[in-house]
Amino acid sequence: MKKGLTDIFEVDSVAKTLALCVITIGSYLIYKLYRFSSQINQHTELKISKAFITTTIVLFAISLGSLIYGLANFHDLAILKSSLGIHMISSVFDVTWIVMVRNRINLIAGSKKGDKLWLNPFITSIFHVIYMQHKINQGLVKSAI
Repeated sequence: MKKGLTDIFEVDSVAKTLALCVITIGSYLIYKLYRFSSQINQHTELKISKAFITTTIVLFAISLGSLIYGLANFHDLAILKSSLGIHMISSVFDVTWIVMVRNRINLIAGSKKGDKLWLNPFITSIFHVIYMQHKINQGLVKSAI
């Protein structure tokens, strides 16, 4: 039996997701991606590699830490510049993870370009998990009716 959004995801506040992403300097984004990935991995055959997830989380933590350290030592721009390389590598992994989750949610929802539940790549690239949660909520409310 093919599983849908209702079998995998749960409704969550989009406003809370937005607020926590901002307050935690993006750390909540990583948490939500982890949650979405765990839910996808537990309930579908559309697995996202645990090694990839772990690598991305470690790179994000190192990147965030080095950027904070660089900003705390702003008087020495060499420190901040040296953190940009790891930040770029981390960003590539983050974007790849976002695309992987987006594509799997589209497959689970059975959404095609133009459908109401289809996750638009442009909007996803800007709003990430906030937009994903919004579309999941729409799908769950739609199926509850």
